[in-house]
Amino acid sequence: MSEFTFHVAINIVPNTIVGRVTAFPDGAAPATPAPPDRPPLDITPAPPGYHSEAQFDAALDHAVAAGGARVVRRRAGHSVHGRPIDALTIAAPGRTPSPDRPHAVIQGGMHGVEVIGTELALALLDLLVDASTPEASALLDECDVTVVPCLNPDSRQASLRSVASPRRLPTPRRNANGVDLNRNWPRPAGVTDHWLPISGTANPRLPWYRGPSPISEPESRAMLAVLDERPPAAMIDLHSSGQILVYPWTSKTEPPADEAGYWQMIDALRSRQQRWRYRAKQSREWYPIIGSLDDYAYDRFGTLLLTVEIGRPAEAVRRDPRRAKGGFWWANPIDVAQHIDNDAAGCLDALLAGVRYRVEVPFAPAERAGRPSGTV
Repeated sequence: MSEFTFHVAINIVPNTIVGRVTAFPDGAAPATPAPPDRPPLDITPAPPGYHSEAQFDAALDHAVAAGGARVVRRRAGHSVHGRPIDALTIAAPGRTPSPDRPHAVIQGGMHGVEVIGTELALALLDLLVDASTPEASALLDECDVTVVPCLNPDSRQASLRSVASPRRLPTPRRNANGVDLNRNWPRPAGVTDHWLPISGTANPRLPWYRGPSPISEPESRAMLAVLDERPPAAMIDLHSSGQILVYPWTSKTEPPADEAGYWQMIDALRSRQQRWRYRAKQSREWYPIIGSLDDYAYDRFGTLLLTVEIGRPAEAVRRDPRRAKGGFWWANPIDVAQHIDNDAAGCLDALLAGVRYRVEVPFAPAERAGRPSGTV
């Protein structure tokens, strides 16, 4: 099975229809409603190596307590069902976060079933709060880092419930409105729809539904709040799976103007991978995505966003076919610690390479005049 065919399959098999989503006239989203009350804490246990909802909350609390004034926790927004989406900004020891310093971002859990991304984000958060490894120390010497460990907490929790249940429950990649959050962003000027549904579709019955309008979803607005407040020089977006690193453009075949900066990030990350060394390519060469965060962050802010697709496709199912039920083990590895050990140091080094590049080669939005057809 080719990597592209696998990605199509893995996003159809685990998903069920989340319900009919209404399109709004002229593509305009309704006014942002007040977030609902957070649902009761889910006591569903997580598989070994993964965090339950209670353990996830405790991990964020621990980071704030351990970091003291160095760590600022902010409520960036809420999910469809009212779960909090928190962003934690970490400064170097002896400092507090400051808008005068360069900024980098780590995001996990954009697609609910890709739970390993949140696990790696939490591990990176721990390394940054501890600040004792050479990689964490070097990065914090040059910038503040914001970690958003889970952008799609409703679907992450649905995925954890599915693996704990003897019944076949949905393991959605989309949010609770049925929207693929990585198809929900404004597209660069001149980009039109692609015929492949996986690229982003107006059909709400498919796993890659882009939503009624760009940034229609509360989770997307939460991430936009993080980017707007302090546009990052570099960003790591943690997904699964494929053992591949991809960079913009996701929607255009032309290479980005800052391709050299992306390859500096890629080289830094791959040089630290001891067990599995990932392949790398421009995202559009893998498969096209219209309305990705990758393109939007680069197009609007000049952010060098590198997507890390963690793990070998369906490795847990290959080892034990009984894990084929549902979708969790199609997208997540059994050996969480091995994947964290393989990728964590490299992710921090990649961010450092991206920040240094952007400091040396500042973003010049004037060079992209007329670009923002969907700019917010």
